[in-house]
Amino acid sequence: MRVLILGMDGYIGWPLALRQLRLGNEVLGVDNFARRRNVEEMGSHSAIPILSMEERLEGLRGRYGERVGFVEGDMLDAGFVNSTVKSFCPDAIVHLAEQPSAPFSMIDQDHCVYTQQNNVIGNVNLIYAMRNHAPGAHLVKIGTMGEYGYDYGLDITEGFFDVEFRGKKATIPYPRQAGSWYHWSKVHDSNNIMFACRLWGLRSTDIMQGVVYGTRTDDITSDSDRTRFDIDEAFGTV
Repeated sequence: MRVLILGMDGYIGWPLALRQLRLGNEVLGVDNFARRRNVEEMGSHSAIPILSMEERLEGLRGRYGERVGFVEGDMLDAGFVNSTVKSFCPDAIVHLAEQPSAPFSMIDQDHCVYTQQNNVIGNVNLIYAMRNHAPGAHLVKIGTMGEYGYDYGLDITEGFFDVEFRGKKATIPYPRQAGSWYHWSKVHDSNNIMFACRLWGLRSTDIMQGVVYGTRTDDITSDSDRTRFDIDEAFGTV
């Protein structure tokens, strides 16, 4: 199986690549290294030193050969996204290539606009590339529990729930009440993906996740395998 991992240089993307390679799959990673730059902007760094992409790939290729590849590129470049999806022809796409910090998105107007553009438009470029070149692929989109936001006093459902209003019943998406510009960008992503699946028959799993595994997985066996662990006020996960 061919797995395209968008945002492979990140803290989730790298352990995911290791797992897919160990399972025998072919992996192509994509990243523009924005996470590294954004953490530097905060005056911080990963508490666990992270090697360059060249060094990380060297370690992987020593074990997995040509089953692992990498291309540097930006999800805002529609031509790049289309050409990457077309040439690799993935069976599965894991989309992690988004600005993931609520505090970062709330710094000022520039950081808000950057977050909205990077996340929403990059995601739209991806679903069009899927429609054009890989309509049979399955998209795994990493969302966030923060999409649900404020407590309604109801159990959170898996995406949809049944509602009755003025004597009529319907099944609708569970209402979102995000609390930051970042979280609203993820809500927009979920809505756009839901619409694309209905419009074009695409397949997607939208995972509302939180960080739980810490700094180690069973697949991390060398220095080149280490994933990042940020500790600043914008990207820290402690």
